[in-house]
This record gives sequence, C-alpha cells and structure tokens, in this order.
Amino acid sequence: MRAWAREKGYYSVPLWEKALRGLELVAAPALAFVLLAQGGVAAALGALILGLHYPRTAYLGHDLAHGQWAPRNETKARIMLRLVSLGQGFGSTWWVEKHELHHAFPNACRVGEDGIRAPIDGDIDSPPWLVWDKSLAQYNAKARQAGLGRALTFLLPRFQVSLFFPILSVARFNWSWQSIDVAVKNKQWTEATLCVAHWVVGFTLAGLITPGAAWTGWLWFFASQLLGGFILAFVFVLNHTGMEVYEAAEAKGFYDRQARATRNTPSSPLHDWLTGGLNSQIEHHMFPSLSRRRLAQMREATKAAMLESGYPYVTLDNRNAIRAVLCALGEAARA
Repeated sequence: MRAWAREKGYYSVPLWEKALRGLELVAAPALAFVLLAQGGVAAALGALILGLHYPRTAYLGHDLAHGQWAPRNETKARIMLRLVSLGQGFGSTWWVEKHELHHAFPNACRVGEDGIRAPIDGDIDSPPWLVWDKSLAQYNAKARQAGLGRALTFLLPRFQVSLFFPILSVARFNWSWQSIDVAVKNKQWTEATLCVAHWVVGFTLAGLITPGAAWTGWLWFFASQLLGGFILAFVFVLNHTGMEVYEAAEAKGFYDRQARATRNTPSSPLHDWLTGGLNSQIEHHMFPSLSRRRLAQMREATKAAMLESGYPYVTLDNRNAIRAVLCALGEAARA
C-alpha cells in the first residue's frame, strides 16, 4: 500500500500547498492583530482567528517533523520549523523525540521492577495532574508522593473529569514551558529564543495596539491562547484516549500496536481542516510521512487491508469518541 500511495503521488506536497501554508503562517496572526486594533466585534473575531491559527501552526510543524515537506534536517525544513517555533511558542527539540516514540508504541506500557505499569508512550499520562487510564493509577499515585503531587493527591483524582476541559485549555502554556526548558538544556539557543519571543512579542503587540487599556489587549492574547490550546489538545485526545493501554511485550508488532490504540473520527472538508487531517489518525499512524491532504483518501483501502489482515479498524463519531474519553477518565479517577 505504501508503494501504491507513492505511485499515486500521495507522499508529495505540491509547491502551491507549501506556499499556501507559508502564507497562512504569516497572514492569519497579522489579520488577527489588525482586527484587534479595530476593537469590539472585530477584535473578538481576531481572537477567534488567532485561536484557530495556533493548532493550524502546530499541524504545519507536525507535517515538517514527519518529513512531509523534505527530510527534517534539510535547510528548508529547519527554517520552517524555526518559523513555527516563533508562531507557536514551542519547538521541535522537545516534542519530536517523544512524538516518534508515541508513533512506535502508541498507548504502550512496560512493567517496572517495582511491579508498577509505567508508560513508554509519555503522551498517555500526565502525572501528577491527570490519570488517563485506570491501569496507570498506581504509577500516578507514586508520582504524587512528593512536592506538588502530594498537594494534588486529594483534589485531582476526584474531580479530573469535570476539570478535564479547563486543563486542556491551559495545555499550550505547559507545552511552551517544557519546550523552552528542553531547548535550553540541549543548548538549542535559537529555538529557545524564538519560543520566548512568541510570548514577549505577542503580549507587547497586544498591549500596544488594543484601542482600550493595555490589559484588554493582554486578555485578548491570553484568550486566544486558551482557545488554541483547547482545540489542539481536544483533537489529540480523541485519537487514542479510551483505547487499549497495553504492555508492549504483549503486542505482535508495529501494525498490531497501531490498531490496538488508534481510532478515527469523522472525515469531511471541515473536519479535515480543523484537525489538520489527524481525524484520519489510523492512516497517519500507518503512513506517517503521507501528505495530510491525502489521509482521508487512504481510509477505504486501509480499512480493507487491516480487516483482511485481522486487525480492528475503529471509527467513532465525535460524540461517542468524547464519551469514550470521559469514561476512561472516570474509571481512572475511581481506580
């Protein structure tokens, strides 16, 4: 199927698409800040545009990191990843390595010497904040034995379902902080500087050009960040949360690991645009370097091949995917 997709040209991103994505990277925030200067309803529309822009920028960084435009180490890809760091507030040094581990072992765990199941795929757990799956309750309890975790022990496990959506909204701030921290530790000074510049330039511009008091511009910028973080995190959790969390040693290979832990959500022009194609998450995991624009076109062939090979192919509508996520969080909270 990979060879067939290459012959069909599904692995190539045309020049017009690259130009369009590059224009969007610059034009969307520029338009948002111009609308902020108008105040009122225009400013609210600008906040919406900027909030939508952040996940769109993350999808671009995701495409680049998977080598969809060019090999990641080529100059063109490196320059684009730096522009994404400026536009997004977090860079590739932090997330690329862990993201590749996620692709290799989605939802996978191993049992440590202490007998406690621990995640290989770090994206499936957020100690001490959230327990994503009931099988990781002991792992999280261990993480909550000291420091901030101890203070959160009695609060978060009981209320994590009701707090889930507010926590998603502040995800971008956590990702940015981790990104800057990792870039500094790895002496990636340019990336760290660009990530910091995202916040300094954004808050400065918002405070200067807002027609009201400076704090109204800062609030506008902050609200855009919350919206962008919520959309991006929401898209991510629908793909794997509530799917099987398994021990890696029990899996039967790459394709088995993907099928156990990955689901699709509905495809339409709007869904594909809003999710950056990640609603076709099964196809993305099976063919990570495939152009995002082609993922939906691979659904039928991928489904047929997986079912013929004895693998499940899970598709849920958005409502049932959300229900599966919340049920998993509720079970984890009670574990």
